[in-house]
Amino acid sequence: MKIGFIGLGRMGFSLARSLLKNQSQVVVHDTNAEVMQQLEKQGAVVAHDVASLCRQVDLVFTMLPGPLQVKAVALGDQGIIAHLKPGAVYIDMSTIDVDTVDLLAESFARADIVFGDAPVGRLAMHADIGESLFMLGIAEQQRARVEPVLYRMGTTIHHCGPAGSGTRTKIINNMMVLCYCQINSEALVLAKSLGLDIQKTFDVLTSTTASNGQLKEKWPKKVLAGDLTPGFDITLGYKDISLAANAGAARQIALPVCDTTKNIFRMALAAGKSGQDTSCLTDFWAEANAIEKIRL
Repeated sequence: MKIGFIGLGRMGFSLARSLLKNQSQVVVHDTNAEVMQQLEKQGAVVAHDVASLCRQVDLVFTMLPGPLQVKAVALGDQGIIAHLKPGAVYIDMSTIDVDTVDLLAESFARADIVFGDAPVGRLAMHADIGESLFMLGIAEQQRARVEPVLYRMGTTIHHCGPAGSGTRTKIINNMMVLCYCQINSEALVLAKSLGLDIQKTFDVLTSTTASNGQLKEKWPKKVLAGDLTPGFDITLGYKDISLAANAGAARQIALPVCDTTKNIFRMALAAGKSGQDTSCLTDFWAEANAIEKIRL
């Protein structure tokens, strides 16, 4: 099976590289020529547009910033749906909204192309070493075509149901992850203000039932180490928490913590945090409270 991969950002680059490391034939495309050239040196074939990529492959993955980009790449006149052969498979790995994933499922079914969604769990650092988790939404009878390829990029697959189920699960997952960003930041800022030793407090918080994966795995390597380069850009975090808030609003579901966290992310962006990791919320609240930045 020849595999196409479109979207070579922070996460997509590592996923495509894992495919190459696991002896896959991979054709790549991105608007950034430099990242394509890096993968070409590792054995990838570079396609200079979506149409030429689709004509070469049996399975296409997209990992794109959001719904607008996915619709343009998947459904545009020069997009996947116009150039991928009937019977081939298209899997979107982006984090998008429910309406968009349902539109994709309906459109590709009419075109006789198998569609599924497989948003990525865990952190970018896990993608770097081939240990991603995938929330797969696809028809049961198509799982065998897709899962062996996903296992070349990660270690865990949860089949969430038919196409669209992966996206729905990812929205809920990211709502929790992003709300934890705020909880972690409040806890550490309060600890600092109370004069506690941050390392000792951190050891307690990551050893008790207060523990969460973001605090334990990500915070020591990102904001608490002074590294704010985006493993998960706060701009994308705002997009993702907004997807959850909008999904709740559309169904008249009250999500007060989610809605508050969305507004906090917007405040942090307004304060100049765009381009930083989501863990920068800890710096944001330290600054807002006139507390020294918290580092281990």
